[in-house]
Amino acid sequence: MVDFDHSKERYSRRKLIPVNPKTLGDHLHLKRIEADLSQHEVAQKTGVSVRTVRKWEYGLACPTEGHWQALKLILRLDELPPHTVS
Repeated sequence: MVDFDHSKERYSRRKLIPVNPKTLGDHLHLKRIEADLSQHEVAQKTGVSVRTVRKWEYGLACPTEGHWQALKLILRLDELPPHTVS
């Protein structure tokens, strides 16, 4: 059996669906799942790459104001969750 060292991976293999989202990324991920959309579909609708959507969900980047406006429409977001505001 081969043991792989996953410590150098950029992202975990699969992000678990957050039950109680605590970060902006968790919130976006949960809303995307609730909207029954793939990362690819969100990327196409917002005009970014799948990698960018993944970075948003993993908390490695934040959407720009323009992308945030698109996400609000696509994912039916009312506003930024209060517990993610710094």
